[in-house]
Amino acid sequence: MTNETVASRLAAVNHHGTLQLTTIGRKTGKLHTVTVWFVVDGKNLYLGTLKLRRDWTRNVMKNGQVELDIGGTVFTGHAKQIVDATGIQRVTAFLSQKYWAAWLGSWFGIGPEGAFAVTIARRP
Repeated sequence: MTNETVASRLAAVNHHGTLQLTTIGRKTGKLHTVTVWFVVDGKNLYLGTLKLRRDWTRNVMKNGQVELDIGGTVFTGHAKQIVDATGIQRVTAFLSQKYWAAWLGSWFGIGPEGAFAVTIARRP
């Protein structure tokens, strides 16, 4: 899948409010699915979290393999934690633009404790 195709597939689902994120359990190896917010910037997909101690975040930090179901469109990829402050601020800004609750939280100094960039796998 070319980057243009990834970008067009992501653009087609960007209007959805949430996605179903499936990770591999860091202890059990079993699949673990949660609903999370997401933002798209071109061919890039980002996830933010208020707490890095959640199961899904710790699963991703151990094994970045993920599956994303956005309104029935399924993507596979690899998620990696964003560790630089500039990257986290960028994701925070994207979240504040898409979600009113994130925008409101930013007024009170509440924002993501962590963020992840997901590289979407190419289709065979």
